[in-house]
Amino acid sequence: MSVLGSRSRPPHRRLPPAVSPDGLWRRMSSLEGRWKLTKGRELTYTLRETDERFASRTVSLRGAITRADAHTLVFGFRQVDRTRLRTAQELSLSGRWQADARNRLTFLVERADGVEDRLTLSGGWEIGPHHELRYRAQRGAGDRAERLLRFDGAWDVTGADRIVYRLAGSTRSAFEFRAALQSPSLFAREGRLVYQVGMGLERGTSRRQRVTLFGAWKLNRDRSVSFEVPYADGRVQAIRFEGTFSSARRDRVAVALITRRHEPLGLTVTFTRDVLPDAKLFLRLRQDAEEQAVMGGVQVRF
Repeated sequence: MSVLGSRSRPPHRRLPPAVSPDGLWRRMSSLEGRWKLTKGRELTYTLRETDERFASRTVSLRGAITRADAHTLVFGFRQVDRTRLRTAQELSLSGRWQADARNRLTFLVERADGVEDRLTLSGGWEIGPHHELRYRAQRGAGDRAERLLRFDGAWDVTGADRIVYRLAGSTRSAFEFRAALQSPSLFAREGRLVYQVGMGLERGTSRRQRVTLFGAWKLNRDRSVSFEVPYADGRVQAIRFEGTFSSARRDRVAVALITRRHEPLGLTVTFTRDVLPDAKLFLRLRQDAEEQAVMGGVQVRF
């Protein structure tokens, strides 16, 4: 935990202090406690200090999440001292990101004792124009002001009902969402991959979020299949699959996709001759599939 910086302003109205006036805030960095994000979007810190003066005290910070990355969540708040001087500060918490069972974004705060405190963002997330994952953080209950958080990363598919957004710069932070394919089959020329994700929100409500990834389907020379997704700054990253090939018509090859763990994905992508620049590869794959069909109707896995 660290305070990134502060700035002071003369008070124009009376504000409730963010911390108690007994100097508790100055000691927070050295006291053991537990972090929590309340339904009202306040960040609280409940102390577990052997000193009876501080034991079980809860410090509430009224503010909002101002930014985040793969390792950090930054919370901005206001503090008022004894002279009613208002100070804006930012608190940086270290940890890692993951999705919970309701597909909500969750930050696990690292503590010195090895235990992690769970901070759950109760609002819904969305997909930006460059396939980035975004979250609109509100200042607090009843406050319409919001800040747009952008998470840099890339998408992956790990199972028949799982999609993952891996945050850039970390091997520990990733959002794995339970999801369902919108359709069990598509043509490669469509250049997209679509999932439906249900997420739990505040007050027991829920909503469905469509995750549409636009990109290019490709058949590779090693007979794997890749879906190349463009991101910001011209970056392109591929989601790779294996597949079982079949050929029902001379002008197309259908691939039933398989994950890297050799599990059926439940999605078949059909490649037509016009979308494959490598004509020799297309013919070889179609001939192999036809030969296997003649030999007993068994599809071959590559």
